[in-house]
Amino acid sequence: MTDTPFRRLAAAMGAGVVVSEMVASENLATAKRDAPRRADGAGLDLHVVQIAGCDARWMAEGARAAEAAGAHVIDINMGCPAKHVTAANPVPR
Repeated sequence: MTDTPFRRLAAAMGAGVVVSEMVASENLATAKRDAPRRADGAGLDLHVVQIAGCDARWMAEGARAAEAAGAHVIDINMGCPAKHVTAANPVPR
C-alpha cells in the first residue's frame, strides 16, 4: 500500500521516509488519469515521488511536474519488472 492516506498514516506512526506509488512520468507531466493523485504528498513533511518511464523527455517533464507539486525528492524507478513498464520500446543502441 502506497496511496496517500496510507503514507500519511505510516509517517504519523514514525516512518522516516514514505514514497508515492510509481507514477508514469508522461501521465504525471500531462496530468492524465490518476497520476496527480498517486503523486500527492499533502500533509507529509518529506514528499517523495517515484516516477517511471523510458523516454528522457517525459522523465524530465514528469520530474518537473512532481517538483512543481511540492516533491522534495524524485525517485526514478530503474528496475521495475512490471510488463506495462518494460513493454515500452527500448532505446536503440
